[in-house]
Amino acid sequence: MRRMTLILLFSLLAASPTYAQTSRSAGSYFDRAMQSFAQGNLDAAINDFDVAIAFDSKHFAAYSNRGIARQRKGDTDGAIQDFNKAIELSPRCAEAYNNRGVARRAKGDVEGALADYNKAIEITPRFARALYNRANIRLDRGDLDGAIRDYTAAIKSDPLLIEAHNNRGEARYQRGDIDGAIDDYNEAIRLNPRAAFSYNGRGNARLVKGDLNGAMSDYCKAIEIDPQFAEAYANRGLVLLNIGRASEAERDFEQSVRLEPRLKAFLDARINKLKREIADR
Repeated sequence: MRRMTLILLFSLLAASPTYAQTSRSAGSYFDRAMQSFAQGNLDAAINDFDVAIAFDSKHFAAYSNRGIARQRKGDTDGAIQDFNKAIELSPRCAEAYNNRGVARRAKGDVEGALADYNKAIEITPRFARALYNRANIRLDRGDLDGAIRDYTAAIKSDPLLIEAHNNRGEARYQRGDIDGAIDDYNEAIRLNPRAAFSYNGRGNARLVKGDLNGAMSDYCKAIEIDPQFAEAYANRGLVLLNIGRASEAERDFEQSVRLEPRLKAFLDARINKLKREIADR
């Protein structure tokens, strides 16, 4: 779960009367753009950011927030251009580096994203979002210890950062710290009882501990929250197959593959392995 940071910064500059008038005009359009952004009207926001920049070509916050709007619209290249300009105008703005990192990651430039997150953390060592984003890269690369350190630092800085609790749970799960993973998923669910991914993750951890009923309950809750959650159907199907409810399991497997066809090969292997284990009992 990767979100971008909305930057609310304003340029308060002493200037000549002519420039001051220009700055006020830029500020008016910037304010309206932010209102449109908050309402989810990204096209209107971008249009007003454009006008604000036309009045004041050094309006850092207009570039930065237009970059966020462009990123959310899917214009990643345009977003990176805006974040580049924001960084040029304000080289010590950690948020701009973090946001450019998000955009670079979306483009597949993982090394560029990592460099930006590192810079953001260098500027602001307790920047929870940048720590979280860097942790995600470390998790993807299999650096579980590094990921856990960054998630822990992010949580220390922002205990309400649900994604960090959830993803640290995944890192701990992969590391074999099942009790620690369950603790993290519990906290993520406490912070957001509608976090379907956290229920699914906790279900996986409970399954490892042999708690089939707890795992089943979690997978069911994940599906109740998100009926399109293909992995939760697959996991629930495996539990159903394990306890002898084969027809119900088959329905879950079919639904899982219907929602996410790429799961089929992996799921077939898991099903065959489980069937062999059941036959050997």
